[in-house]
Parts: sequence; C-alpha cells; structure tokens
Amino acid sequence: IRINLPERAFPIVFCGTLVGFSLGSYRGGRIAGKKFLAENAHRAPKTVQGWYFYNKTKNYRIMQRSLTTGLLDASKIGGIALVWV
Repeated sequence: IRINLPERAFPIVFCGTLVGFSLGSYRGGRIAGKKFLAENAHRAPKTVQGWYFYNKTKNYRIMQRSLTTGLLDASKIGGIALVWV
C-alpha cells in the first residue's frame, strides 16, 4: 500500500501540532491555577513552610494540567491538520 502525501503535509501537521500544544498548555495552566486557588481558598497557609508547600503543589498541578491539556489539544489540532492536507 502506498500513500502519497503532498510535500507540505509534514510541515503543516508539525506546525498544527506545535500550535495546539502551546495553546493547550497555556490554557490548561491558567485553568489549573484558578482551580487550585478556588479549591484551597478556604485554608490559606499561615507559615512560611506552608506557603512554600502551597506554591510547590500549585506549580506541580499547573505543570501536570498544562502538559495533559497541551498534548490533548496538540493531537486534536494535529489530526485536523492531517485531515485537511
């Protein structure tokens, strides 16, 4: 089976995937930060160590959500770009 793809297929899909990942990770990070703040607004830390762990946990959650949302959006937009080509 031979599949003939145009020469521009790879760059278009690559750019679509890259744009999807960057937009998705930015959007996912913002959502995760706001969600973490909303979930923990009732118990703000009172010590320096508490603030350290609060920010550390918040950063981990933001990183995790931004990567998962970025990969999800990258696959969606990359797939759309592949179908479009």
